[in-house]
Amino acid sequence: MLLITAIMGRFFCGFLCSFGSMGDLFWWLGTKLKLRRPAISEKADRVLKYLKYVVLIGAVLLGWTLGVSLLSGTSNPWTVFGMYATWKGWTDLTGLLSVGALLLLAIMIGSMYIERFFCRYLCPLGAVFSLVSKARLYKIRKPMQNCGSCRACTKRCSMGISLYGMNQVTDSECIDCMKCVEVCPKDNVKTNPKPALAAAVAVVAMSGMYYAGNLASSAASEQIVASSLVASASDYASAGQYIDGVYTGSATGFRGTTQVQVTVSGGVITDITVLSTGDDAEFFNRAKSTVISEIIATQGVSVDTVSGATFSSNGIIGAVSDALSGASAASTSQTTASAGETAAAASSAGTAEAEDTEEDTETTAASTTLDSTGLAALADGTYTGSGTGFRGETVVSVTVKNGQITSVTVTSYSDDEKYFSRAETQVISEIIANQTASVDAVSGATFSSNGIMEAVANALGLEYTATTPTGGNHGGPGGRH
Repeated sequence: MLLITAIMGRFFCGFLCSFGSMGDLFWWLGTKLKLRRPAISEKADRVLKYLKYVVLIGAVLLGWTLGVSLLSGTSNPWTVFGMYATWKGWTDLTGLLSVGALLLLAIMIGSMYIERFFCRYLCPLGAVFSLVSKARLYKIRKPMQNCGSCRACTKRCSMGISLYGMNQVTDSECIDCMKCVEVCPKDNVKTNPKPALAAAVAVVAMSGMYYAGNLASSAASEQIVASSLVASASDYASAGQYIDGVYTGSATGFRGTTQVQVTVSGGVITDITVLSTGDDAEFFNRAKSTVISEIIATQGVSVDTVSGATFSSNGIIGAVSDALSGASAASTSQTTASAGETAAAASSAGTAEAEDTEEDTETTAASTTLDSTGLAALADGTYTGSGTGFRGETVVSVTVKNGQITSVTVTSYSDDEKYFSRAETQVISEIIANQTASVDAVSGATFSSNGIMEAVANALGLEYTATTPTGGNHGGPGGRH
């Protein structure tokens, strides 16, 4: 695209940009409504056109220095525009209640009063194209000696360029809309090559570059994934991060549930297959190849989302995380190691249970240990303990008063915020309600759940056995087949 711009100028902006077409539509609508439009002086227009460079620089600086996207997800008007550019997009109206929708509305209103409002003053992509097109080869010529005093070309210019003082159009703001060529009463404005030929060449070139780029991108992704697997397979296998098997998991994307199947072989993730999704194919496919490739390459779910397909990216990442919640070698070894200790604790508590026939028969091994050690015997106070979550240590402080757990506060954790928050509230409330460190793990956040429970047990000096989510972890989402 940059090569085409260097040759043709901002041809993309004039003929191929759907956002620009939307601006033209609202300019036409404003004309039909006979709106009173502001008169913008040449000086003011020239100054306002620098705003798009400010937007571009801000986006680059925030992205490179802080890793922050200036506008991501539905905060981006482009994303909202893409969502509702098709009839299918209107089946879900939640995107209309977003920052991006408000910005899009402002752009639409602005376009009714100022022609190509967004293209002139705000578009960061237009800023890039303007810089590249300064030395373009294709130019529009209009010998001034043949001009009259009508200034029709200037009045008709979509970008508000003062064409009346030029022998040829060298302004990088020109989007090659050809309106100046059409409107000239003396046929004095010429192009070389002809507009039709230039358009045909540009379209063919961009189409070829698009498909060639897709093929090259796919090949590069496959090569990166393959090389990453070869380089890291032995490390992950020796560490035993995952247990061999085929796992399924699910999570919520933009329009519904995304379900994936994850294959683990030799201790590493070797394949991820999407079984179903409720998202639009256009956005989901944009996220699918990149996110899956990065998960396999890094052997983890902490990967970047794809700009313009954030919700679909998060759906895939969440589904893979859910599937891998049943594939942790660490979790299984922890359960195996603790089994004997838990059984011994349950046996020693047998007498106490026999004396209380009203005790719930569903009491877990960990809660039996809690009763046998005598929580009531613990002095009132605050106890600190730690456990292992998905990405590292989780530390909690547990307050005991009158022999009861009255509060559990998380002091620090290393897990991803999205999954840890999902587990924190539910697990802690159940621990306090049941007065036991062994409660059901939250499906989709099993490791974070177990990290919290283990930390509470550690604080109270109890044995702990890792648990599985409510309903089990076999045969369903996240289960091992």
